[in-house]
Amino acid sequence: MAVSGRPRALYQRIADKIRTEIAHGTLGPGARLPTEAEIAAEWETTRSTAVQGLKVLVNEGLIISDRPRGYFVRSRRPMVYRPQAEFRKRPLSPEMDAFLSQMAEDGREASQHIEVRVVTPSPEIRERLRLREGELVAVRRRVRFVDGVPYNTNDSHFPLSRVQDSEIMNPDDIARGANTVLAELGYEQVRALDEFSIRMPTPDEADRLQLGPGTPVAVHLCTGYTQDGKPVRAVTNVLPGDRHVITYERSRPPLGSNPKIRLATESDLPTVTELWEHAATWLNSRGIDQWQYPPRAERIRENIAAGECWVVEDEGVPIATITIDAHADGDFWTSEEACEPALYVHRMVVRRDASGLELGSAMLDWASQRAADQGKHWLRLDAWRDNERLHNYYASRGFTHLRTVEASGRRSGALFQRPAAHEHGIGPKLSSS
Repeated sequence: MAVSGRPRALYQRIADKIRTEIAHGTLGPGARLPTEAEIAAEWETTRSTAVQGLKVLVNEGLIISDRPRGYFVRSRRPMVYRPQAEFRKRPLSPEMDAFLSQMAEDGREASQHIEVRVVTPSPEIRERLRLREGELVAVRRRVRFVDGVPYNTNDSHFPLSRVQDSEIMNPDDIARGANTVLAELGYEQVRALDEFSIRMPTPDEADRLQLGPGTPVAVHLCTGYTQDGKPVRAVTNVLPGDRHVITYERSRPPLGSNPKIRLATESDLPTVTELWEHAATWLNSRGIDQWQYPPRAERIRENIAAGECWVVEDEGVPIATITIDAHADGDFWTSEEACEPALYVHRMVVRRDASGLELGSAMLDWASQRAADQGKHWLRLDAWRDNERLHNYYASRGFTHLRTVEASGRRSGALFQRPAAHEHGIGPKLSSS
């Protein structure tokens, strides 16, 4: 037998009904709610129960109490807050221009109040700026107004010893921006750490922002760092939840945009095998029968031990592999060709999610230069005989097709070579890690 939950208290049901009407638009922004007495009469209850239900909605931030006029649905016209906009390139203009322009485009009037103080930093700010006990900070305290309503606070903290004789100490707009002043002082910020927390406001924050009960705030603490990792600015932004929408724009750098190549070690055997299997699976999905057999792990292990197998990484993530050696395969290359100084490419693989950046071309250029550095004349390879698309790829990278050899039990045999030191010049430049 199902057990039903406890029935909701009457004051909760009163709040539920009004909350639903607000959510469905029956009660729109600024709408006046029925009086406490009217609600009590509707629900055949006491006025104190009606007040209890209304207080639930006040604490949720859905309605406001404006005595003696009554209760009203909170009007919300949020401002879009974009933390990442700070480091965008922009002309030398007043630091409020972006804020003013955004509000003007929305048909709203913006202003701000600035004051500068020298204070003992809070433990939080002292920790972010790595200050010694007793060190003071200069703080530019700003309240930003939209249509005459305080929308957020922006308090920028600077180590006093670095800014005490600069424009940062003046309680006025800085035409070219405080960040530019910091750069002129030798403290250019090149990166920032953004931290967000959601909580109820402190009494000081509620007073500065004229917050009513039930309004949470988002606190954005941003710490700016110089190229050598020195923190030079800590900003606390307090954003009332009923007045802001925080918008972050993110882009993912392509996998393989910062590649480095290194010799494979014994521990890389699973990685090289996995890359090979990954490529074989993709080829099979394309109807290409190349490499449709188990990876020859023992041969890969021998290549690693001989210092012939290489791994390409992007920030520690393996994205490609290539093996190069000086051994001419007797099934394909003639004895005369085997006597010519050459390096031979084997098992070149690029992860599919790193494709499109010409990592294959980059590895071939790297191998060509390595061949030249070793005094070789040629960079050579034998390609899968039936993979015409692969043949066209090598031809477009400066390789000449010498001939195709059909050796018993072998599916490769399309022989290509290009001069050592030849570089096609597309794709990223591989660097050694």
